[in-house]
Amino acid sequence: YYTIDTIHAAISADRQVQFLYGEWTMEKKHRYRHGGKVYQVSPYALVWDDENYYLVAYDSAAGKIKHFRVDKMVDIMAADLPRDGKEAYAALDMAVYARKTFGMFTGEEVKVHLRFENHLVGAVLDRLGRDVILVPDGEDHFTVWTDVIVSPQFFAWLCGFQTAAKVIGPDDVVKQMAEHVKSIAEQYE
Repeated sequence: YYTIDTIHAAISADRQVQFLYGEWTMEKKHRYRHGGKVYQVSPYALVWDDENYYLVAYDSAAGKIKHFRVDKMVDIMAADLPRDGKEAYAALDMAVYARKTFGMFTGEEVKVHLRFENHLVGAVLDRLGRDVILVPDGEDHFTVWTDVIVSPQFFAWLCGFQTAAKVIGPDDVVKQMAEHVKSIAEQYE
């Protein structure tokens, strides 16, 4: 709660925040990423996704919008610097950003062509938004073109539909999907 309060206060005061970002080791020890480097970003929003809060912020050093899991942020405090990246954040559609990231994993954003059985219309609209164009493909299927962050979470979402969903293109994403499924299957051979 302290972290969330600090983020809200920094957003209200138009200030950047600083924090350490942690992760767990196999020994169940907490360690800081990047050797304990202090992260400094301009906070813009908090997003709830898959039972976690994420800070959506502009990272000046990287020159782009990034997200950070709030529960992994330690020793957060407001910095005495005004937020930057206002143009980047203004250009960001938060609803679209949250849908594309599939569990807030990072990866390359790609326009993909997907094919689904008709009974999945609701699930597709829930995940991709009502603005997505559904194109009939025979009597039992439809296709969509959509921008997604290609990640293991995206592939897992599709795998949840088993053979009722398929990546049609581009070819490199089809190949990545095939490799994803193959690597899982190999664990059980």
